[in-house]
Amino acid sequence: MGSGVPDDLQDYQQIQQQFANYIRDPEHNSVPTGIEQRRMDIYKRLFFNNLASFCAKSFKSFRPFVDDEQWNTLIRGFMREHRCSSPYFKDIPIAFVEYLESSDWDSTEYPFMSEMCHLDAMRMQLRLAPDAPPCENLDISKNTTCVRLSSTVRLLSYKWPVHKLTLSTWDNQQPNQPTWLIAFRDRKDKVEVFGTNVHTFRMLESLEFPLTIRALTTRLSEEFNIAHESLMNQLAPTIQAFNKKGVILTLLKN
Repeated sequence: MGSGVPDDLQDYQQIQQQFANYIRDPEHNSVPTGIEQRRMDIYKRLFFNNLASFCAKSFKSFRPFVDDEQWNTLIRGFMREHRCSSPYFKDIPIAFVEYLESSDWDSTEYPFMSEMCHLDAMRMQLRLAPDAPPCENLDISKNTTCVRLSSTVRLLSYKWPVHKLTLSTWDNQQPNQPTWLIAFRDRKDKVEVFGTNVHTFRMLESLEFPLTIRALTTRLSEEFNIAHESLMNQLAPTIQAFNKKGVILTLLKN
């Protein structure tokens, strides 16, 4: 086995690189010079088990689909092939999804894998996201109240209905239509995910910046080719319902 370490590094840097290479891929790398095999085996197990345990807790939706051997192969591949750009544990789920998207794992037996893991990563992001800015729950007026999407919301589109796929419902049949999801942390700090339709999804996408209901209706009526007043009458109760959930915030027009 080779060291995979550049010759122009300082001695201590070479040892560090050998150490990292062995931890990532002990099958194809040598133990660093001068370090006892027994000690390296302890480090090897520690790093691997910590990462495998953290990922299992982060990806609770997908983990039941694979047995222990498949899971361990996934984790080892992640350690060996992916280079994380962040030192924080909270960013590992996104890095793991990036690894899945660049590999061929989910192109065969589990074509929904990266999407399901991405949804779980978004759930974690929402749990850790800063609170939305304080905002009064105003009586919604079509002309004077502005509405905007909360910062504790993620709008997600997938090929597969990953929010409800389980071992018992998985049939390997991809739906004809995409799945549109709203993931958010509610006012009680509970993360929820529910499906919606493309029109509601587009409405929420349009609220990245504050708009009055009338301005929002004008924009969407042109996109959807729906009569202005008819659409406004549909939007008002929908916006009120989302406002109660904390998905949409209200503020007075400047």
